[in-house]
Amino acid sequence: MQARALGCVLVTALAVRLLVTLWFPNIIAFDEVYQYFEQAHRLVFGYGFVPWEYQVGLRSWFVPLLFAGPMALAHLLSADPLVGLIFLRVLLCFASLSIVWCAARLGSRFYGIPGLWIAGLLAALWPDLWLMAPHGLEEVLAADVLVPALYIIETLPAGICLRRVGVAGFFLGLAFTFRIQLAPAIALAGVVMCRRDLRRWIIALACATVPVVLVGMLDWYTWSQPFRSFWLNVLVNANLGETFGANPFGYYLHMLTLMWLWTIILMTVLIWRGSRLLPLSGFTALIIVLSHSFVAHKEYRFIFPAIALFVPIAGVGLAGLITSMTNAKIASLWRFTFFALLLTGPFCSPWLYYMLTAHTASFRIFERMKYQTLGLVAVNQPDYYFMPLDILFLHKTVVIQLTQSKINAQPPGAIVSSVEDFVPTQHYYLSFCERQTNNPFTLDRRGEICVWINDNIIHRPPEVSSVDFYVPSVARPFIIHDRLGN
Repeated sequence: MQARALGCVLVTALAVRLLVTLWFPNIIAFDEVYQYFEQAHRLVFGYGFVPWEYQVGLRSWFVPLLFAGPMALAHLLSADPLVGLIFLRVLLCFASLSIVWCAARLGSRFYGIPGLWIAGLLAALWPDLWLMAPHGLEEVLAADVLVPALYIIETLPAGICLRRVGVAGFFLGLAFTFRIQLAPAIALAGVVMCRRDLRRWIIALACATVPVVLVGMLDWYTWSQPFRSFWLNVLVNANLGETFGANPFGYYLHMLTLMWLWTIILMTVLIWRGSRLLPLSGFTALIIVLSHSFVAHKEYRFIFPAIALFVPIAGVGLAGLITSMTNAKIASLWRFTFFALLLTGPFCSPWLYYMLTAHTASFRIFERMKYQTLGLVAVNQPDYYFMPLDILFLHKTVVIQLTQSKINAQPPGAIVSSVEDFVPTQHYYLSFCERQTNNPFTLDRRGEICVWINDNIIHRPPEVSSVDFYVPSVARPFIIHDRLGN
């Protein structure tokens, strides 16, 4: 009975995630494309953008290598790079089920089958979790292994259980390799798991070291220095300051309120109730939020591992609240009422629908262009909310920033720009336009992005450099040769 209920919860979660993945090809952050998908594309197809992080060796090749495998497999079946991207996103949806599984199991542990349904379905349907599931970001990957690690620790029996300690230690080490900023939270989890048991410490540290050492050795091969992506990440980011924008200390509370609306009050109560049964998970999530709040540059996605812990905790709290009701009919009514109250908040948030459709115009534009042999595409990036997706082209295509001097030097096969910012020159005709998604919290309304095609046929890609990426001055002394991508 329990296995069937768990299977139904997981199937529901997977169906929601696959629907979002296939119906809304959105992009949450630039890093998803340039740092990971683009680099995996370079490994498989041999060309692509090289952002400054890969010019100085600040990023490990670990995640791009993970992504390159599915992309290469899909490339054997189809020449269309979009097939590999979709396949990879589907696999990420499957990986995200680890969070739902843990939530359902925790609900079952404390409140039986009703708890499994309540906590499991809350994690299956909660917008933050299915919105982020298909995105190849380090925060998402870290959450997919951090939540199972906390589940193992929270459910450890009083005995030795060295095997489970080893698995939890490995997951904690893997979460650290994905996102080193989680170190304070990971350290807390490790201390609570091992306490004063020397054998646990030995096993946990040995297993946690495995992924860390493997990534360090990968750095040695690719960047000629072991653990370069670890120490350089800390060094450069510590000196970047407010280079990429700064937000106030309460930014994350502000963003949670925008995303959850009135639900944040009820969620706070449920998280408090659930944390009484899952104290380590509650403190770990809180430390993630607090430690990131002290850093100047903040993005909502940075605390996704904390949200991935908050939702199962709230699910356990909700299960306890409902199952404590003695009258079965009243409990059933309250179960529906609480679910409605919890989900109406985030589902009514304009921010959810903005994130759900972010950069979909980019996908539509480059999906329509990808079959043409354009060789060179000039893009006028009108704002932060539009990015060139060269990884969708079927033929090798170089993408450059739109400037008049570059157009005069080498006429591109296509020009992508907003109508307001570009007046087409001769030999270019308007092909089509797409409207961008508007930010619901600003008054500006973004215009259409249009594509102009060159009358002249481009037979082969020109020998020009791709789009130039900004390299922070603090990182320039560390520019290094890349053995893997070059």
